[in-house]
Amino acid sequence: MLQMVKKVYYIVLLLLLCGCDKIDFKGLVMATGDMVDSRYEQSFELHKGASVASIAVTDSYLFYVSTDAHINDDTRNIKEFANALRNDGNALFGVMLGDCIDKRGSMPLYCDAIDYKADEQKYPLPIFSVIGNHDLFFEGWDHFRNLLGASVYWFETIYDGGKDLFITLDTASGTLGAKQIEWLQEFLASVRDNYRHCIVFTHTNLLYTDTSQVSSGNLPLEETLLLFDIFGEHNVTLCLQGHDHYREDVMFKGVRYTIVGAIRKEFEKAEYLCVRLSDSGVEYEWRYIQ
Repeated sequence: MLQMVKKVYYIVLLLLLCGCDKIDFKGLVMATGDMVDSRYEQSFELHKGASVASIAVTDSYLFYVSTDAHINDDTRNIKEFANALRNDGNALFGVMLGDCIDKRGSMPLYCDAIDYKADEQKYPLPIFSVIGNHDLFFEGWDHFRNLLGASVYWFETIYDGGKDLFITLDTASGTLGAKQIEWLQEFLASVRDNYRHCIVFTHTNLLYTDTSQVSSGNLPLEETLLLFDIFGEHNVTLCLQGHDHYREDVMFKGVRYTIVGAIRKEFEKAEYLCVRLSDSGVEYEWRYIQ
């Protein structure tokens, strides 16, 4: 009963404080856009289950991670992230862990901000995007799919003597859904042994049990426990997450779970993460937007 009262309170508060172009109130109560099983199916129609990229690397390399840009009109922070990535001669790609936008119609602004700018950036490195709950507001899946592509996909890096696996999951509706979980189990069972490291990207924080965001606050407990078992069984190296706008780094069942703080412009210490992968494992360097 108390949780329901809290949900009603948050919805009323948002109605009073936010413009109608920023908050899809229907989306706070129920999952918006196509349901997650439908997004999974449409994603596999796009890439046919194949890797969306194969990136040549050395056995030790960097990639950059940011999350929760919540783009309205100001894209300065995400542009600074893109510039830092593409002017770093040791980096190979970047990742945005979801909630790319925060306002109706802002997805083209986000896409422009992460596009390669030859006059500002030395290296045309890719930036992969994860879908977040805010990216679904106002039927936003159509915009995400048309401008960025699939919400469930994988890619790999290849170096002399080995390769690493990267899996992007769709948790934007507060669940992976039956089809995505079944695919994940089968996929890891069939390919994991072919890779040195396995990195999973997801927007929703698996470790937090907040319910204030209603339809996308957290995964069902049974699903979270199942994912912990799947990740542990298949030796997932690292799971990178966003959504909750704070930093946390824990080990559980041999898997490292890291929540990255937000890069949104309203934050005094907007941050992003530089990750180095090597035979020795995972090393981090946290950086702040100036």
